[in-house]
Amino acid sequence: MPFPSYNGALGKTLAKILPDCAWASYLLSCRVFKRTFGWWPSVRHPRSFNEWLFMRKVTLPRSTSFAPWVDKHIVKQFVADEMRSGSAECRVAKTLHHATRADDPFFDTIVPRCVIKGTHGSGMTILVHSPRTLTADEKAALKVWMDTDYFTGSREPGYRHLKPAMIAEEFLPSGTLVPEDYKFFCFRGQVAFIQHDTGRYIEHLRCLYTTDWRCLPVSLAHDRYPTPAPAPRDLDAMLEIASRLSREHDFVRVDLYQTDLGVYFGEMTFFPGSGLEVFTPASFDLAIHERWLRKEPRHESWNLESLLQQPALLS
Repeated sequence: MPFPSYNGALGKTLAKILPDCAWASYLLSCRVFKRTFGWWPSVRHPRSFNEWLFMRKVTLPRSTSFAPWVDKHIVKQFVADEMRSGSAECRVAKTLHHATRADDPFFDTIVPRCVIKGTHGSGMTILVHSPRTLTADEKAALKVWMDTDYFTGSREPGYRHLKPAMIAEEFLPSGTLVPEDYKFFCFRGQVAFIQHDTGRYIEHLRCLYTTDWRCLPVSLAHDRYPTPAPAPRDLDAMLEIASRLSREHDFVRVDLYQTDLGVYFGEMTFFPGSGLEVFTPASFDLAIHERWLRKEPRHESWNLESLLQQPALLS
């Protein structure tokens, strides 16, 4: 199970042994940021979106908890409460079982068709396409999940206060195994742009779109797919849902699924890619900070012609 920030034996070892304090998080994160972007990040005066994420990672008080929005079990109640008075409907996948032990009896019997997930990290997923018993390897994976402190490996504040647990969820209603998902980058309740991926398990490609579904001339960590995808059927509802769920936060990425029955909630992410996903051109990284994270953000639509004329970052 890879951690997002500290690749390599030395980094992973240091992440485990260094204390949970600001100087240690800075030491660990700074070297990886420099290796990724080629320049040293500033905590006092961040210039780009990813640099702002770095600043947040190393300066947030240890008492700050993202559990109500990041824990995959707890967040369902937040979504239900938040959307109760909204006009757009946002469904959540039904939880079939919640477990806090790897040896929970639920996993020793015939498991129904479901998706098993760890609630406290990333990359913890088992697909049970039809009722069956779990394999020995899958049961071993459950134990690894429950023994994993994802914060220790990544130092992302979003994982700091999460308690290890697992859920079994219903499959979402879709003509394909996994419905189309859309990731909404939101700032103070305003959607800035949308990420859409294809071929995640074959040839992973990704495009970014404006809120009126114009394809941006920008790539993020993966190559762009050549032909723009059609807008999701419920784009307007998705925009309303993402805006409503994000209004308490300076930044959060809200992931939503387009299904046959409407919009389903996916997850909320406060440090996408651990703040280490590279935008090409780098001017887009600067533009996000300039438009959405400065003291007086400008929430107008993207001007595609001027977007790429931002100066490049200096080392």
